[in-house]
Amino acid sequence: MEKDKKKEKIDLDIPIVVPSNIPKIYCTGAYGKYGSYDFRLLLYSEEPLQQDKIINPNELDVVREVLAQIILSPLAAKQTAEWLIKNVQKFEEENGIIPEPSKSKNRKII
Repeated sequence: MEKDKKKEKIDLDIPIVVPSNIPKIYCTGAYGKYGSYDFRLLLYSEEPLQQDKIINPNELDVVREVLAQIILSPLAAKQTAEWLIKNVQKFEEENGIIPEPSKSKNRKII
């Protein structure tokens, strides 16, 4: 019967301090790998190579600029994934399905 019971999570009342000068990173994607000891996640932003000129959208070249690397223990990776899934589902319940863009064959990623 123990296995049938839901796991109860214990929330610890630990104060959190969020510094006003904490770095804020806007990313458009992520990729990474995992090894025996941790998960490594690279956060990136897609940026146009050509700037300050008019560009035909079909000829836009984009570079993925890595902005940060996040290193997570396996437990932290699992908890982060569960938190993200739960909150994306909640967001979609409140706002509708998040559309995924179609893969453009014309856009070249460097």
